[in-house]
Amino acid sequence: MLSAWLAVLLVLKALAHLQIFVKPISSRLPRANAHRKIIAILVLFALCFLVGIAVRTAVGARAKRLAEHAVLEKIPGYTTLRGFAAQLADQNPSASFQPALVEIEEALVPGFIVEQHSGNRSTVFIPSVPTPKAEALYIVDNNRVHPLDVSAVSVMQCIAKWGGGSDNLVAAYDAARLSSSESTNKQHQDQRT
Repeated sequence: MLSAWLAVLLVLKALAHLQIFVKPISSRLPRANAHRKIIAILVLFALCFLVGIAVRTAVGARAKRLAEHAVLEKIPGYTTLRGFAAQLADQNPSASFQPALVEIEEALVPGFIVEQHSGNRSTVFIPSVPTPKAEALYIVDNNRVHPLDVSAVSVMQCIAKWGGGSDNLVAAYDAARLSSSESTNKQHQDQRT
């Protein structure tokens, strides 16, 4: 909820600054048609559209990477949020934030694997119900982390629906355990022969 308000405040602040640039244009319009806020919004959309087109070019993509490295990656949490957004958009399914069920206090909790560490541990992100934007981070032993073959969106929808749809998560967990059990049994049989 806090991040939604923050986004609204940033847009309003951007609109206020855009009005400064729009004022010379709006002052030339007839007074009855001088809708500064509407013009500011249109300019903001046009600017975003042009930047979006520019970053799709080779030069624009390089400039974006440089800006991210020089400025944005210095902002705490930026790279984490970028990885999470990419996972939700299915742009990079192999990125961090792999969906998982995590054993916490005798329960399986839906969450995401942020990164794996040496020493058989992982950092996991556990969203809060029903607002997945509130969260907790844990560093837990890998044997308590069970990666799932489901989309990040399905995990977030389950959390936002107070656990509705968790049968898909449990089915993926059971399928992974069954597959793991079968491969272990096959290894034992191969060792005996």
